[in-house]
Amino acid sequence: MEREGLLAVLSGDDETQRIYAVEDVIALKEEKLYPDIIAHLEKEQSRLVRELIVEGLKVLDISDYFKEISRYFESTDAYVRNCIIEIFGSKGEEAVAFLTSIMDHENKEVRKLILDSLVATSSKYSIPALRAALRDKAPNVMITAIEYLGKIYDEESLNDVMEIFETSTEPMVRSACLETLTIMGSPDNVDRVLAVLGAGGMDSFYKPSVIRLAGEKGGSRHLEFLLSFLNNKNTMYFREISNGILKIISRENIHRLDEIHTKFMLNNLKNLNGYAEERLTFLYIVSKLDISSKESLYEELAADDSEDIALTALEHLADIDRPRAVKMIEKKLKLADGEHSRTLTALLESIKG
Repeated sequence: MEREGLLAVLSGDDETQRIYAVEDVIALKEEKLYPDIIAHLEKEQSRLVRELIVEGLKVLDISDYFKEISRYFESTDAYVRNCIIEIFGSKGEEAVAFLTSIMDHENKEVRKLILDSLVATSSKYSIPALRAALRDKAPNVMITAIEYLGKIYDEESLNDVMEIFETSTEPMVRSACLETLTIMGSPDNVDRVLAVLGAGGMDSFYKPSVIRLAGEKGGSRHLEFLLSFLNNKNTMYFREISNGILKIISRENIHRLDEIHTKFMLNNLKNLNGYAEERLTFLYIVSKLDISSKESLYEELAADDSEDIALTALEHLADIDRPRAVKMIEKKLKLADGEHSRTLTALLESIKG
C-alpha cells in the first residue's frame, strides 16, 4: 500500500475501509507506514480502529518508533495514554532501556506514566528505575514508585520506604508508605511508625492504615496498641481492629487477653447489631482464648439471627461437644429449607466425618 493511499483512507469516513487499511499495514508489516498509523491513533474516532492500531503496534517491531509513541504520554485523551502503557508493556525488556532514558521528563504526569509502563513490562530490569523514582520531587511519582515496589515485594527498597515515611510531611506519601510496609514490613517497622505518629492521639487519617499494619506485621508487643482502640469511640474501625487482633493472637499463639477487653468483645459479639463481619471476627478471637463457659456461649450464638454467626458457633461447639452440636443441627434441619437446609446438611456431614 502506498502512503498517499493509506492517508486518504484513514482520513475518510468509511470505518470499514479504515479497518482494512490498518489490517493491511499490520499483516504485511509495512514498516514505512508505521509512523502514519502511530500518528493516526489520537485522531481516530472509532474505538474499533483505535483498538486495532494498538493491537497491531503491540505485535509489530516498533522499537525504532518508541520516541514517537512516547509523545502520547502527554495526550489529553486518557484512553490513548492507557493504550501507550499497554503498548510499551507488551514490549517487555525491549522497552525498559528507552523508558528509563526518558525518566527525567519535565512533566511529572509523564514520569508517572513511564513508571506505569515500566511495571507493565514485567521486567526485573525496571526495578532500578522504580527505586530511583523514590527520590523524585513530585509526590505523585514518588507515591507510584512506593506502591509498585510494595506490590512486587522489593525488600531492598524497604529501608528507603521507611525513611521516606519518617521524613515526609505529605500525608498521601506517608499513606502509600504504610500500605507498602503492610505488605513487606516487620515488627521493627511498626515500632518506627508508632514512634513517628504516636500510639495515642494519632491523626484519624492514618489510624486505619496503622491498625492494619500492626495486625499484618506486628508482634505480641503491638497487641496492647490494638486493644487500646477497642472501645465504643472507635466502632468505625472495629473491622481493622478485630482483624488485627485476630492475626496477632493467631500468629503469636496467644490464648489470654485482659478481662476488660475480653468482656468487651463478648458483649459486642452478642449485641453489636449491624456489624456482622466484625461480630464474626470477635467470635474467631474468642474461640482462640482460654475463657470459661465457651460451650454455653456457642449454644447461645447458634440461635443468632446471623447465619454466619450461627454456623460458625456450631462448628466451634462441635470441637468441644460433638454430640451436642449434632443434636442442635438436626433440630435446626427440621425447620430449615432451601439453601439454609443444604448448608446445615453440609455442616452436619463435615462434623460427622
